[in-house]
Amino acid sequence: MASHGREHSTRTQHENTTIALILSSTPISTMASSPTSYGGTNDDNGDWLHVPPNSSNSRNRNDNDNDDSLPSSLHALEMANDSDEYETDDDDDDAEEEFELTSGKRATRFSTAWRPKELLRCCLFLLTFLIVTSLLTKYDGSLLPMLGSHPPPGALGVGHSSYDTVQSTRLEEYSARLTLYRHRATGAEFLAYVPDGVRNGPSSNVASGGAGSEYDPKPDKVFGVAFRTKPESSTGVPHILEHSVLCGSKKYPSRDPFAHLLKGSLQTFLNAMTYPDRTVYPVASRNRADFRNLMDVYLDAVFHPRAVEEEGWWVLLQEGWRYDVADDNSSSETSEEGVEGEERTLADNRAKFEYKGVVFSEMKGAYSDPEGYLDRITQSLLFPDSPYFYDSGGDPAVIPTLSRDEFVQFYKKYYHPTNARLFVAGDEVDVYHALSRADSYMTPMGYNPDSRKDSVIVYQQRTFKKPLSERKPFAVASTESGEESSQGFMLCITWLLNTQPFTPMMELAWVVLDSLLLGKPSSPLRKALEDSNLGEETIGGGVDDELLQSTFAIGMKGIKSREDVSSVEDLIMDTLHQLDNVGFTDDEIASSMNTIEFRLREGGGGLRGMEIFLASLSKWNYDLDPADALVYEDALKSLKDEISRTGSNTFQQMIRDFLITNNHRVVLELYPSTTLEADQLKDEEIQISRATSRMSDEEYQRIIDENAKLKQLQESEESPEVIATNPSLSISDIDSQSIEYPISVEEDAFKSGVSLITHSVSSSGILYVHFGLDISMLPYEDVVMLPALVSLLNEAGTSQLSDAQFRNYIGKVTGGVGASLEIITVKPTGWDDDAKVLPGVNMLSLLMISGKCTSDKSQELFSIFETILTDINIQESKSILQNSLKSSLSSKKSSVASRGHSFADRRIRGRYSVRNFIDEKMHGVTSLQDEAAILDSIEADWTTFALRLENIMKAVVSGNRSGMLLDLTGDASVIEDAIESAEDFLVNKLPLDLGNPAPPTPDFRSVEHPWIAAARLEMINSDPVQDEGIVVSTQVAYVGEGGLLYGSGDEVNGSTSVVSHYLTTGYMWDVIRAKNGAYGAYSHFSNTDGVATLYTYRDPNTPDTTLGLFHAAADAILNDASTETLTRNDNAAITTAVIGTIGSLDGSALSAQDAGYVALIRYLRGESSVARQRWRNQVLSTKVEDFVDYANRMKSWKNPSQAIVASESAFSEMKARVGVELPLFRVQR
Repeated sequence: MASHGREHSTRTQHENTTIALILSSTPISTMASSPTSYGGTNDDNGDWLHVPPNSSNSRNRNDNDNDDSLPSSLHALEMANDSDEYETDDDDDDAEEEFELTSGKRATRFSTAWRPKELLRCCLFLLTFLIVTSLLTKYDGSLLPMLGSHPPPGALGVGHSSYDTVQSTRLEEYSARLTLYRHRATGAEFLAYVPDGVRNGPSSNVASGGAGSEYDPKPDKVFGVAFRTKPESSTGVPHILEHSVLCGSKKYPSRDPFAHLLKGSLQTFLNAMTYPDRTVYPVASRNRADFRNLMDVYLDAVFHPRAVEEEGWWVLLQEGWRYDVADDNSSSETSEEGVEGEERTLADNRAKFEYKGVVFSEMKGAYSDPEGYLDRITQSLLFPDSPYFYDSGGDPAVIPTLSRDEFVQFYKKYYHPTNARLFVAGDEVDVYHALSRADSYMTPMGYNPDSRKDSVIVYQQRTFKKPLSERKPFAVASTESGEESSQGFMLCITWLLNTQPFTPMMELAWVVLDSLLLGKPSSPLRKALEDSNLGEETIGGGVDDELLQSTFAIGMKGIKSREDVSSVEDLIMDTLHQLDNVGFTDDEIASSMNTIEFRLREGGGGLRGMEIFLASLSKWNYDLDPADALVYEDALKSLKDEISRTGSNTFQQMIRDFLITNNHRVVLELYPSTTLEADQLKDEEIQISRATSRMSDEEYQRIIDENAKLKQLQESEESPEVIATNPSLSISDIDSQSIEYPISVEEDAFKSGVSLITHSVSSSGILYVHFGLDISMLPYEDVVMLPALVSLLNEAGTSQLSDAQFRNYIGKVTGGVGASLEIITVKPTGWDDDAKVLPGVNMLSLLMISGKCTSDKSQELFSIFETILTDINIQESKSILQNSLKSSLSSKKSSVASRGHSFADRRIRGRYSVRNFIDEKMHGVTSLQDEAAILDSIEADWTTFALRLENIMKAVVSGNRSGMLLDLTGDASVIEDAIESAEDFLVNKLPLDLGNPAPPTPDFRSVEHPWIAAARLEMINSDPVQDEGIVVSTQVAYVGEGGLLYGSGDEVNGSTSVVSHYLTTGYMWDVIRAKNGAYGAYSHFSNTDGVATLYTYRDPNTPDTTLGLFHAAADAILNDASTETLTRNDNAAITTAVIGTIGSLDGSALSAQDAGYVALIRYLRGESSVARQRWRNQVLSTKVEDFVDYANRMKSWKNPSQAIVASESAFSEMKARVGVELPLFRVQR
């Protein structure tokens, strides 16, 4: 479950979004503790998957990594219609009558006299109805295939005797049908999404290669339950319940069925999310048996959780908060005393307490992120009369006031079917089964109108007479000299936009205005701020429409001084006034309109059903039509008509009415404090001390006893009978074949010297293009310059067009174009079919230009590629580059504090491989120093710096064509239509060698990359294998340790990924997360470098405590092997881990863009389908001896080392406790 609050990420252009998903919204929390996205690179299985460089991050997300636990969980652009077909608050009385057909009032309505013929017809109808119902109930949907498993487009869809069909909508935009049902017994609403032509049965995992083949992914089946949960305090009870209901239920009474599903299901999405006003429980799988298991566990969890029963007394203590004994020795002693019941009556003999709990730790981490903290404060100030005033995720200072009674009562108030919204995406059989299973759970619970009435969210009115200004401190780490940074001020202005539903056209207009103001670096409001040199990076995220009311936020971080804070506010308002006067150009409007429309028509990724569910809730949660959050054609047409009539005036009026003259806005300043972190720790100690001093001896002893019982419970093994209740799959449920994606390769295409690679996949008429150029000819010392070059390629203008003009043109004719760097480890020649630890010296280094367009715009797309490669105006782009690098540096510094686990893991791996060292240098904490040095160089001598960039670009473009590739993905007809433009680009547009050809590009599978020698020397001198601390301002820690399990050239078996998965979902979850309160704990092994790491995420413990737990991990595996934990019940634990690993290997269905890119990267790495299948076979054949071997290797790690991201005080405490003093790297925000 992820971090709480509506955190704003750096503004990005979104890829793969539908209209409902253009503004990705954020759950405040997600259940899965994993901070990695479902679509991420999976090193545990040999990096078989790869995320494209232009896959965008979600904006305004509120998951812990926000971005990562729910990687493509995007939310809807609210498109409310003034007239909806749902009951509003005024209709509640009628709604109650609707579900009480036997009540006197409702019966009276049908008490008129019946004619004989009418009575006969009624009886015949009733008899027919009962027969059909009986058949459908008996066969649980199996009758549907007999009737035709796929009704023709536009057909009504699936009916069910326990539900009324409220409406069935044909979604032409999605080629699907959306049907809304209402459960007769409870009033629960159920939404079903059935795409046209979706398959009922399983499909092969193999997609044939070749130019004419079509990749046809087996779609993800999706199920979800959402409750409208209105917070009444900042205790975080909605968030804690989100964690808690998945800790055992009536049918599945084990302590953590959720963890069991993580261990051994084929799930492609398994999570739960808390928003400011709703809690959502979604699951997905591509396997029908697995999907039904997931669905049943979640239904039982939300409707029959043990957490609110007496037997679940421990859940709130583990997942929410508890007093725990601070000293380990005292803990064990008092635990024994508690077990024996020995009383302690002397107050001065009491143990020192501290707060523990998974959510408590999570929220301490969330409140350590300044931007997330700013967002939480802003929401509270902006909504003083609304439930949004409270933090549903929980304020760490308030969470410890939550009582068990409040916890239970909140569940009883809101977790009722009448207040539930359920969703399924799949075929008709999936829909009918989901309706039936939900009915079996909900019907016995009856109808409870209060649960729905009490959860209604009311509109916050615009009540401010003048803007509300506030100042708050945020924690920063001190410099080595103890001085406070002067670069840390933050300011954000946030407006409340609407006090009633927007029309669909107005909602879409806000998306376009958001793009006009902030969408590109050249957008006027964003450019004004970044050119001002007042701060480092824009923040705020623009429009946020995930809740009942929309907001607009913009500001800056890294503001130099208190005086400049006021200047930033003035600049924002002055720029808005200027735009109100002069408006936007036709080109700016056309560019933004085309960009938005392209995204709408492109559609989303593989987890489309998940996107539809989460998107629909932006309307559905407020009793509006869920379809309004998804459809866009009418709104788009209306907006186009309005713009054709009024031009820019539409947007100027919006700026005037909603921003300039709107006083209901919050102006929030955060100022840096090097003492705040210590003050917060002191306040927490005082809070605990006061609570302890008020405890009677009996209350104190009860806490000691509870903690002892909790520890005993956590350390005890569950009975085989309880474990057997968890649903499971068998190996026979798994596809034995690895998933392959189509690819066709033509070397020296059109006699150009360039390789042409194509992927024929269904792409809705869109062409995806990647053009890669070898950059290995550049000297190693120029590597640090490459991020600057990429920034200019993405943001600068040309010799003929300004940056704004060129970027607007790109937006008008394409779906987006961008440059990126790809450093790809490749297998040495002859290793194609093997899984060996790579030497780390063979790699490809590519400058990648990527873009997408409709099939009729391929010529324009290739023309833009040519311009980017040959005509970017570097000399006149100093300020553009400075703004870009300042923003990048600021964002990366913030990421170290919020995603420290990834920096720790990268730092450790960089010590054992030259290739990994280069990766860390470009993307890890080392890059902070390099980027700061680049900024200094730009300021000191721009002329020389620009000349170096120009020379780098000339060298790359003039490189030998054998080092270039052109990759095309799309429908076969789209690729065919683009071939002529591709040929013209390769043959006529690329620079000619003019008789002086560049040296041939080496085969880097056979020779060492030219950068390796210099990088190896730098690695020896600057990055020895040593333990290290990375100092940031945070209330939690990210602890990492790792080392080599295998050396270069060693064969690695696929079983290693099974054992690593077993560690993450077993020991790390149970001991470090559940028992010790870390929000996340992971094992990560990569067969490409042979390095295994263990690391934690938002860890409340002192680093030495966590390291001690790491050191016991191998023994835990050996103990499981020796005590038959792994082998009992016919190797059930091993089978579970194997199935979970296969689920990670296969993942969710990929979009056309991602499928093509995965195939490209696999090809470039030299991976063969034989190697992938061999790895899969080894995974399926894992045995207990493989666990023992892995554990023994862990116990003899070669040169292990640590990387710890934590606060200065954490390292001081570690030194005081165990005498360890680490070399420290300080990150200054």
